[in-house]
Amino acid sequence: MCIEQVDVYGFAFGGRAVGRRENGKVCFVRGAVPGETVRVKITADKKSYSEGCLESVLNESPLRVAAGCPNPCPGCSYAHVSYETELEWKQRQMESFLVRGKLVEPGRIRKPLGADRRTRWRNKLKLSLEHDAQGGIHAGYRGEDNVSLIEIEDCPLAVEEIGEAFRRGEWKKDVTAADSSVTFRFTAADGVRWFTERSGSKSRLLTETIGGYGDFSVPETSFFQINSGMSGRLAERVVSLLESCRISHLVELYCGSGCFSIIAAERFAGLKCSAVEIDPQAIETAKRNAALHGVSRQCRFIAGDAGKGMNRLFSGRLPQDSLLLADPPRTGIERRTLESVCRSGAAYLVYVSCSPDTLARDLKFLNAAGYRVLESGLIDMFPSTAHFETVTLLKYVS
Repeated sequence: MCIEQVDVYGFAFGGRAVGRRENGKVCFVRGAVPGETVRVKITADKKSYSEGCLESVLNESPLRVAAGCPNPCPGCSYAHVSYETELEWKQRQMESFLVRGKLVEPGRIRKPLGADRRTRWRNKLKLSLEHDAQGGIHAGYRGEDNVSLIEIEDCPLAVEEIGEAFRRGEWKKDVTAADSSVTFRFTAADGVRWFTERSGSKSRLLTETIGGYGDFSVPETSFFQINSGMSGRLAERVVSLLESCRISHLVELYCGSGCFSIIAAERFAGLKCSAVEIDPQAIETAKRNAALHGVSRQCRFIAGDAGKGMNRLFSGRLPQDSLLLADPPRTGIERRTLESVCRSGAAYLVYVSCSPDTLARDLKFLNAAGYRVLESGLIDMFPSTAHFETVTLLKYVS
């Protein structure tokens, strides 16, 4: 493939820089900065755009900084620019999905809430493994092709405790030739634990702390926010939205270990909370957490599919002064669950999303069913990476 000059003008969602080739065609390239002119090796030439690898920078942008990560993996999309620049472009990307898509009025977008730190924030690290003929173990991240392994000696995003455990290498004695990945988790109460896809267990519990809201048990292999320093600020945003709505019932979908429902029950006396989660072990842990926080009488947890579980709770129709809280995986809310949400009659919906593209897709569906966005705001739970969290409050109006 040829090498061409590209004038870079922005960052696309996903963290790659975007610019134009000499023939005017859009080109995506990782590692460049808006305002720079760069030389790019074209690796893919599609009908409407190109992709390439950065060869050299002809004129460097003042926005460029020394990268805080030595690894060439694609995860740290913004490590080479200032944090102000990273946050600005994440906000632009969010607005591109929501405002330009005419799903949210510009005045209803909040200012972004930035992270406390750019490095050493990940309390969970999952690395791919490869084994050589001499019995050596190689750990790292998959490259852009999702096949090649980029071996690392450390990940600057991981909390220092995980970094030290990884560098010491004691974890290797627990890895067999059949293992293709290893996961490290850290909590202040439990220290560092590691496990492979075979040895991880949902029956082993960790104690996670949400700043300002106390401790919560979480199964070792279950989901929990990976940025402990920002989890309290996310919970604070959700609580503030609940406070702005006069409700007597909270129904949480994808509740995990029940943290949001339990926090809400503690904060609002008399609030009835019902929560659904497909993982039975997480539901048992949620019940345990409710007991530890003294709110078992306010909280009801059931195991099951989000949409079907909500129908089981209320026969498909919620009390008029109800609020639905959904924190789905990156794939968003499933279509049948969205249909159940729209039939539920809930007065409000708080949607916690880690992917603005699926959020926009779901907001379009909700908008057609009569829900309107009251406010939406970005919380940067994943600094230096291409990802961010968005918390959106909707009200049913017709």
